[in-house]
This record gives sequence, C-alpha cells and structure tokens, in this order.
Amino acid sequence: MRAKWLHPLILVTVALCFAGQQPKPPSNPATSASGVFLGRSGKPMAGARLILCEAREDLARIRILANVPTATTDQQGQFTIRGFEPGRWTIIYLPAGFRAAIPNEIDFSALEAVDRCPFPLLVRVELGKDTPYEARPWSSQFTLLKGHTFWSLGAQMKVWNATVRRGPQGPFLELRRGRVWLTDFEDKRQVRFESWSY
Repeated sequence: MRAKWLHPLILVTVALCFAGQQPKPPSNPATSASGVFLGRSGKPMAGARLILCEAREDLARIRILANVPTATTDQQGQFTIRGFEPGRWTIIYLPAGFRAAIPNEIDFSALEAVDRCPFPLLVRVELGKDTPYEARPWSSQFTLLKGHTFWSLGAQMKVWNATVRRGPQGPFLELRRGRVWLTDFEDKRQVRFESWSY
C-alpha cells in the first residue's frame, strides 16, 4: 500500500527543483537616475558613453556592476542610467569618438602613488592651479590629462584633481581631492558629473 504523503512530497520536491533553476530577474530594473555630464568649462560632453561602477577604495579597484548600467549622453550632455542598486557609485566613461574594450576590473593603486615634488618647501598646497600641467604618463597604465593638479606633501606630491585615461583609448575616470569620484545614486536622483580636463 502506497503512503498517502509520498505523492505530495514528490510534487513539492519537483517544484523546488524548477524554482531553483529559474533565472533571477535583474536587481531593481525600475531604478533610474538622470543627470548631466559637463566639461569644466561648462560645455556639454555630448556622445559620451557612461558606465556605472563600484569603486572599492580599500582594494584600489573599480569593478563593473553585474547588470552593467550604461548610458550615452545627448547633445546637451544629459543622460539617464537605469537598473542599479541604490548606493555610492562611480562612473567610468568613453568620450565621443573613443572606442575601447572595457575591463571588468580596473586596478587604480598606481594613482595613489606619489612623485618627487619640484617645490619641496610647499606643504599642503595644490600645485597646477595657476599654470596648468600638460598631459603626462602616470605609471605604465595611466595618463593624467592636461590641467591635472597635485597636492604637495613637501618632498613628495600626489595626484589631486584629474581626468585620467587608462591606456591609449580609455576608459576614463575622474579623481577629486586624491580620490576616485563617487556619488550617491538613488532612484530619481539628479546627478551632475564633470570632467576635469575637458
């Protein structure tokens, strides 16, 4: 004689197996943030491709998010990014006309390095504000674009404000006050994103 509880048990087990195999929907597909991407002069950064990323400052890594929220700016530099978890994120980007493979992870530890300061008697002073520095390589992976500034530590200095290009074609990222640019992204948030060197 067959046990009466066996049939329902088999049905529940099969249902759980199918439920476990169903793909998970993307997280928060309805979230969106809009904003504008401008150069320092206030001109719109039209046609730029923006990618929302996680910046792990403790590990000196920028990581692409799982569902890769992206946007392309219009002629006024306006954009809308959709489908992200609310939180504190950074943006990496490709200006109009640039094409590059985007890595899943960027190690930016080299941008935290210091260099010899040409004015060792100056301490806690931002260098390059009055006379803009020309573009220069910074480690083998990065280039600081024209107009970057340094923070003087006396005998040494560190990158302070800059637009940074990885490799010959990018992607590009922004540094402010010695740190990767970060801001809070929440649903319906308006974001102002600026390029230091354009």
